[in-house]
Amino acid sequence: MTQSIAALLEDALKEAAGSDAAPVSLTVDYGQGQGGDLALRGWIERATRSLVFAQAEARTPGGALAGSASGVFRRVNV
Repeated sequence: MTQSIAALLEDALKEAAGSDAAPVSLTVDYGQGQGGDLALRGWIERATRSLVFAQAEARTPGGALAGSASGVFRRVNV
């Protein structure tokens, strides 16, 4: 079974935010790109002492945006 774009983006957000971060809010926007192997990229936009604001995107091999996501994570071990 393959993962949904939302699940893949959530994984990319969690990886960017770090293992000591728990999700507070996640937003997923779906694009026009579909199918095949997706390239995932996650990054931190901003971080405070207790919160991490992360972004992620999934692109098709042709470069079309399949989806994007943003999330806020609370650092558990502060």
